Amino acid sequence: MVFFWGVRMLRRLATVTVWFVSLATAAGAEISGFHLDRLPKGKQVTMPRPATTIVPITGRVTLTATDMPQSVSFKAVNVGNGPLSSIRISIFDPQSERVQYVDVQPGTPFLYSFREIGSITVVPQPRPGADRRLSLQVESNKPLEIAH
Repeated sequence: MVFFWGVRMLRRLATVTVWFVSLATAAGAEISGFHLDRLPKGKQVTMPRPATTIVPITGRVTLTATDMPQSVSFKAVNVGNGPLSSIRISIFDPQSERVQYVDVQPGTPFLYSFREIGSITVVPQPRPGADRRLSLQVESNKPLEIAH
């Protein structure tokens, strides 16, 4: 009797798990994280770890390290259900002699390590014909200060 009760409970649990996974997949279209558009221009906020921020491709963001060593990951995401394409980003670092240009490919994050506790400015540039819902996802392994 206990065996059949256990099998019946496992079947119900499996059904509930499949249903939950289906809901999570349907809700997965929404990209989680702090959307930079919510921050008024001229303001800044410190994001806790893991600091995930969504930057529109028409935006500009200043990132400030709060600890050393610290790195950030840049990834192309689409806040809608549209296609992904690469995003070219320009990284302005006062500690570097030149501006660094990077093509962030879909599915492949680009890692950038801060040289010192300081700020960098990141400017995403859309590719011709890119979906306007395409965004840059920025994640940090430590708290990160973000200015708009």
